[in-house]
Order: sequence, then C-alpha cells, then structure tokens
Amino acid sequence: MAPRLDSNARKRAILDAALPLFARKGFAATTTREIAQAAGVSEALIFKHFPTKASLYEAIFLTCIDEDPEYERLVALPPGTATLAQMIQGMVAHFVIEVPADPEERARHRLSIISLLDDGEFMRQVYEGIRSRFLPCFAASIAAATAAGDLVPGPVDAENGLWLAEHLCGMMATVCLSGGAVVPYPCGRPDLARQTIWFILRGIGLRDESIAAQERGGRFPFVPFAPPQDGGIHNDDPTPETPE
Repeated sequence: MAPRLDSNARKRAILDAALPLFARKGFAATTTREIAQAAGVSEALIFKHFPTKASLYEAIFLTCIDEDPEYERLVALPPGTATLAQMIQGMVAHFVIEVPADPEERARHRLSIISLLDDGEFMRQVYEGIRSRFLPCFAASIAAATAAGDLVPGPVDAENGLWLAEHLCGMMATVCLSGGAVVPYPCGRPDLARQTIWFILRGIGLRDESIAAQERGGRFPFVPFAPPQDGGIHNDDPTPETPE
C-alpha cells in the first residue's frame, strides 16, 4: 500500500501534475478533473489547497520563487551595489542559463507565454507577486548604489528598471523554447549571460568601473572574471540551442 501523503506533499503533487497540463493545453482548456486524475487526488482536495484554478496557476510560478533559497538569500542582503549586481545576475542566470537547460523551467516559461496570449490576467497576478517580493530590495539597492556614487541617476526609475530587465531576460528565454538555433549568438551561454548582466547594469546607470569591480569580486559566478590576454572571445561552451 502506497504511503499516505501529508498536506505539503499533496500540494506539491498537484502543482507537479498541473504544470505539464497547463503548458500543453493552456489555462482555459485544462480542467481541474484532468489535474486531479494526473495528481491522483480528488477535485475537492485541489480546491482545498487552491480556492480557484487561477490561484493554482499562479502558485506554479510563485512556488519556484518562494521555495528557492537563493531568493531568500538575495532579499536578505543589505541594500547596495553588490546586492544590485547579484539580483541582476540571479535574474540573468535563471532566464539565460537555467530555462534553456531545464525542461521543467521551459514548461513553466511556456505557461507565461500562453497566459499572455490569452487575457493576461494570470500573468498580472504573477507580476504583482514578483513586484511585491523583489522591488523593495531592488529599489533600495538602486538608492544605496546612487548614494555611494556607483550609479548615475538617469531617466529610468527603479521599478521600470526591474521590469525592463525582466522583459529582456524573459525574451531571451522565449527564443530558446523551440530547442532550435533561433538567434545566432556569437558566443556560448556563459559569456552571453555575462554580456547581458553588463547590458542591464549599464542600462540602469551603474558605472563601468563599478560593474567591473563586482565582476572581479566574483558576483558573476557563471562567468569567472578572466579576460583573455589577446582581447578576443574565448568560450568553449556552445549555446545549448545551437546544433554542434
């Protein structure tokens, strides 16, 4: 006889069953009965944990944040230039490195695309969740970096800076969903991640010398700071979606 699952395990089973169904069929076409069958639970139990299908949909996205120890580490850091760099690095790492390499993350990202093609209501909930979790630390770090002289204030405010960074990274993940070589990036994923971090940090006003100092300090862990002596690009890690 199979062991009886506790409440948290049942909730996890429901989320795990719902993810591929939503990613394959979309929100409207997926029924709670199908999710219940896939999870091996009753529909009543689904609604015990998730009052609406929309709340289940939202939980699929937000669970990956709330259960991520890296998220807890980042938002616990004191506001400052280093924290700002690490937050951007974490965002870039997720979308540019992790999503292309992880089938479950690609399925979750497909959900965001599907929801945007519908009425967008569910992504509004997700974005509000992201805003409430990340914006306070992000905005405080912008202010601290400005006060330290590391960031030159410009026309982009802190909240829009967060969204523009997310939109760029999200699109970079989207072009990987087919598994084919859609964008002919002239470098591998680690160097692409490094360049994206530089692009975003420059865009929100961080000075070049401050970005370089953060890189030398190991805050870009996916690409250790080791500039080639001849100034050229040396990267042996091909972009995953590019055929060898």
